[in-house]
Amino acid sequence: MNFLNLPAKKLPYNQAKAIILPIPYGGTGRTPGMDKGPEAVLQASQMLSAYDVETNTDLNELGLHTLEPLLCPANQQEVPDEIANQSSPHFKKGKLVAAIGGSHLITEGLVRAALAQDNNLSVLHLAAHPHLIDPITPDEPDVMTRVGEKCMVSHVGIRSMAKAEKSRIHIDNLVFARDIYNNGLNAAADAIDVLSETVYLAVHLDVLDPACMPAVAKPEPGGLDWYTLNNLIRMVVREKTVIGFDVTGLVPQKNGLHAHLLAAKLVYKTLICCLRDRR
Repeated sequence: MNFLNLPAKKLPYNQAKAIILPIPYGGTGRTPGMDKGPEAVLQASQMLSAYDVETNTDLNELGLHTLEPLLCPANQQEVPDEIANQSSPHFKKGKLVAAIGGSHLITEGLVRAALAQDNNLSVLHLAAHPHLIDPITPDEPDVMTRVGEKCMVSHVGIRSMAKAEKSRIHIDNLVFARDIYNNGLNAAADAIDVLSETVYLAVHLDVLDPACMPAVAKPEPGGLDWYTLNNLIRMVVREKTVIGFDVTGLVPQKNGLHAHLLAAKLVYKTLICCLRDRR
């Protein structure tokens, strides 16, 4: 299934500027159905217009190629290696990699692959939680701790964390959602400035307020709204070179088409931003 069902005849890989990579990995199984997130996003994308009136962009002209889903091994310890091995060739060929999860755990493998292309990479993590400590087994590091061991990470949109997590994040790399609400996007400027020139963007859908995105595992009140999130992504793309991104965390709902559409539209808007406005 192609993202947006574009084009009628699938664009050849070697002509594509960006690849859409579905990764139907549900993580540890604590949130049943999360592995169905990429399929729900692809299905919802079929309902979106190929023309974006806000940016006067025809997505037929962006050079998008949708890959077959990347299937992960059952052993969780092997997942990052498999994702890194499978996605690395796309980064090396200069494609913008747009991954759709699934669990936020896919970010580790994708960042590994991106680092193989640019070892000066940084990560901008947009989420409600910093994902530094596993909430079920606090002695175990979560995905963003492992990512942070390899490169700099800034966390934006945070609204909830364990006490031990706060001490692990430098103040310059942490922006609470309330700071953006009170002071606008300028509140995120320092956290973006400290990142390197090349950035990987990890977007967990719970960065959004549950009023507009309820279909996540742990919704937290006080999240970003649609326009603030899109303006934040645009700001990053203007100031940095984004070589890849993922959108994760959707838990498909039986009557949740609006949430599925929002997730698909976020991928759509981020692709436009990265391909049309990238420096």
